[in-house]
Amino acid sequence: MHQTTMKRIAGELGVSITTVSKVLNHHADISEATRTRVLAKVEELGYQRNAVARSLTLRRTHTLGIVIPDLMHSFFVEVIAGIEPVASVRGYGLLLCSSGEDPHKERSELEMLRGRQVDGVVLASAPAPGNTDLLLQLTRLGTSLVMIDRDDHPSVKCHRVLTDDERVGQLATSHLLDLGRRAIAHIGGPNIQHAKRREKGWRDALKARGIKAPDEWIVRGGFMEANGYRSMKRLLTVRPKIDAVFAANDPAAIGAMKAIWEAGLRVPQDIAVVGVGDIALADLLRVPLTTVGWSRKDQGRHAAELLLSGLDEAGEVAEPTRVIIPPKLIVRESCGAGHRA
Repeated sequence: MHQTTMKRIAGELGVSITTVSKVLNHHADISEATRTRVLAKVEELGYQRNAVARSLTLRRTHTLGIVIPDLMHSFFVEVIAGIEPVASVRGYGLLLCSSGEDPHKERSELEMLRGRQVDGVVLASAPAPGNTDLLLQLTRLGTSLVMIDRDDHPSVKCHRVLTDDERVGQLATSHLLDLGRRAIAHIGGPNIQHAKRREKGWRDALKARGIKAPDEWIVRGGFMEANGYRSMKRLLTVRPKIDAVFAANDPAAIGAMKAIWEAGLRVPQDIAVVGVGDIALADLLRVPLTTVGWSRKDQGRHAAELLLSGLDEAGEVAEPTRVIIPPKLIVRESCGAGHRA
């Protein structure tokens, strides 16, 4: 709404222009009575708030950019389901981008969002240390940034909403050890922090039981089904044979199960499998997948709240905050718990 229009409404109601602006931009520190009076006057005068005009007045676009690596599986879609209602009630729209875990595509998506002058970005970063400079540039421009799930780019001072990934690896591996498995392999993720921490949790759990993992028990692949499938094909050649595998995420675990079945082996009788992420429909697989999960909606909600709380009318960014969503083991059939041969 044009400044002249806001002045007229403010004058007729006997309130300040700031109060009118706050009502139109969904600020919470306005009484319901005042909000109702202002909105009624807007309607009476036949004015409609215009997003472009508002952005020129406030130097804001009321748009948030979301950059995630994968739209094929539900994990990040559920995170977005946590972001959207928080953003929507504050009058923010979302621009959704997918990097496909490709650093070059991530960079082009971030550059596009910078060009669109989004007010904030929620990012689950690809294995792309070379993109640190662009993220630093965005934050210097006043763009609020929240990292979700990923904990890379340590020089970028921003909010981060994560889980305890070492605990993730410990929960999965300790559960398999409790079930009597001893040769527990690991399908690792890409060269990023949370994948490394899950690997450390796997090693620590084995070490606590006096087991030192030989080099051939780990294949560092990636987070896609195809990565899990290729990694499992290699692990099937290990001798003595492995009897369990902990995959760095659910899609990789599903790919691993496909390779196990293709080899004529059974899950969990021959090889038990545990993943990470608790993606949708994992409980409806041929053999329901045991996994380590946490609330993705809480992750998205926290990300949106941190992002928006750091934005005021001057576009300032709040001090960085780390939020850790605790993981939990979700036991299904693929680990062999309660299974009868």
